[in-house]
Amino acid sequence: MKIYSNRRQFLQLIAATTGLTLANNIYGCTQESTTTTSSSNNTGTSKLNNLSVGGSPIVITILMAYLAKQSELLKEVEEINFRIWKTHDRLRADAVSGKLQVSATPTSLAANLYQKGVPLQLLNVLVWGVLYVLTTDKNINSWQDLKGKTILIAFRGGLPGQLFTYLAKQNNLNPAQDFKIQYTTDFAQSVQLLIAGKGDVALLSEPAASGAELRGKQQGLEVRRVLDLQQEWGQATGGKPRIPQAGTLALSSLINEHPKIIKTVQTELGAAVNWVKQNPDAAAQLGAEYLGLKVPIIKQSLQYTPLEMVSAADAKQDLEFWFKRLMEQNPKFLGGNLPDAGFYYV
Repeated sequence: MKIYSNRRQFLQLIAATTGLTLANNIYGCTQESTTTTSSSNNTGTSKLNNLSVGGSPIVITILMAYLAKQSELLKEVEEINFRIWKTHDRLRADAVSGKLQVSATPTSLAANLYQKGVPLQLLNVLVWGVLYVLTTDKNINSWQDLKGKTILIAFRGGLPGQLFTYLAKQNNLNPAQDFKIQYTTDFAQSVQLLIAGKGDVALLSEPAASGAELRGKQQGLEVRRVLDLQQEWGQATGGKPRIPQAGTLALSSLINEHPKIIKTVQTELGAAVNWVKQNPDAAAQLGAEYLGLKVPIIKQSLQYTPLEMVSAADAKQDLEFWFKRLMEQNPKFLGGNLPDAGFYYV
């Protein structure tokens, strides 16, 4: 297993492959927190003593909170530790050390960790694309309207920019000539610059996109979504308008030693998806309690977050197609090779 020698090296990997780290100042995030749930059901003798579940402070982690706080998993585990990690290097460190056994994750991050020797598997895909192009300019409504404009894109070399570049080319634009890309440190800075009029459009993920709309409204600005990159992906590729963007990983040790727990995790995450769809107000409250995000942002984000529970094995074709397109934009992605069959939980 390759272990990175320093934090910067790992962050460079993440910036080049995911671009999904969130800043705190837009969303009202709290400090990294750990909560513990104990089960009062003492029946049975095969219960796992402790299970660590987590995710970053984004919408998908509401599903992890449901798993840790109110799912059937509580009947099979004595104590579930639910924690929030705000950086992907913390996720990697906790995964390698075994401190974080089940976690929400960008699929591209899970694939990169696997390719680097971290013993894990992707269990499922839960989020099918949350990237949008937003603007305050009433004259921008299509790809061709981007000519001559300044595009705000977070994370130089990251996943958002790679996808945007791919789709721009598919729409007969030359990114090197037709518009100016201004890279930002994160989505929060992109929102700030867009609201300040220092960029014509911004490429944003959820919940940053919802945050931009609500912040603009507070300042008397109409921030509009003009391009849904999931729909654009479908049109460009001739496939379905969805991107296997985020799901759940689990450590191989947990999968091998406690297969029943993993099956319950899979089942209950499917139940979590249904619960969130049927109870958006309660889901937003759960997110506010454990993710540190503001309720209105979470609730609006849910409207733009396509949730569907698909096992990693069933999503393999979609995942490999997605990874291949990313490799076209960045040949170094995944070391130039797709993950083998061992990456996909069956």
